[in-house]
Amino acid sequence: MDTHRRRLAFLAQLGDPTPLLQLLDLLPDVGFFIKDQRGRFQFNNRRACETCGVGSEAETLGRTDHDFWPKARADIYAEGDRAVLAHGTPIINAIEPEPGGVDSGCLIIVSKVALRDRRGRIIGVAGIHRRVDGQHAPPRTYDRLARAMEVLHQRYTEPLDSAGLARLAGLSRSQFDRHFQRLFGTTAHEYLLRLRVEAACRRLETEDTPLTELALTLGFYDHSHFSRTFQRLMGLRPSEYRRRRTGSTRRPEGPGARSPAPVTRARPARRTPAKGRG
Repeated sequence: MDTHRRRLAFLAQLGDPTPLLQLLDLLPDVGFFIKDQRGRFQFNNRRACETCGVGSEAETLGRTDHDFWPKARADIYAEGDRAVLAHGTPIINAIEPEPGGVDSGCLIIVSKVALRDRRGRIIGVAGIHRRVDGQHAPPRTYDRLARAMEVLHQRYTEPLDSAGLARLAGLSRSQFDRHFQRLFGTTAHEYLLRLRVEAACRRLETEDTPLTELALTLGFYDHSHFSRTFQRLMGLRPSEYRRRRTGSTRRPEGPGARSPAPVTRARPARRTPAKGRG
């Protein structure tokens, strides 16, 4: 019997997996999770629960990424899951934005593998993630993009483009685009739009800034560009997002927005002076 079969035979003898799961809870800075084919969490260790912002694993079971994080970020995580589920090819040491707020500018290193049943059919995804910091360096390829990523997170309201970011990384534009796509699973331009939309979400929840002004300060061309991009990434218009999060009744803005009909005040009847009798 070869080593691989011997290992499988040993694992098949295991009964209750609880001791192994308890060990996973002891990992101080590594999140471990398992999801089914529909992206629903079936297991989260302690660190993964902290990332979700909950105090117990029970609060995560049966829920998805979209229940915990902004749509733009959750879509990134779900996209990776779908790729693993579709082809069974693992994702190893991919760089993704941290689930926290856009202002943190932090990243995580993620690895995901397909889980199969006894017949070899893919039934879910298991993964680990840890924060990128000084003690846990990202893959070497990321080193060349580090300066460009720093600029993206710090200056996302400015008109940045791939050519300028490539110069910061010391790469040609085609090399930069290729490395960026491989590490982040999207283009630099799309990543920039996601940063702006996430910043918009924070400001929509805390400010009453008019949407047109907000669009321009965040780097969008105009209100229409902002609204289209926001709806594509978040699934609803900025005004609707603000109303749902804050209960604001502010009037819609931008092209196509309907304003209430002006109130017409009744004018008092003009009094005609009585003519004196001659």
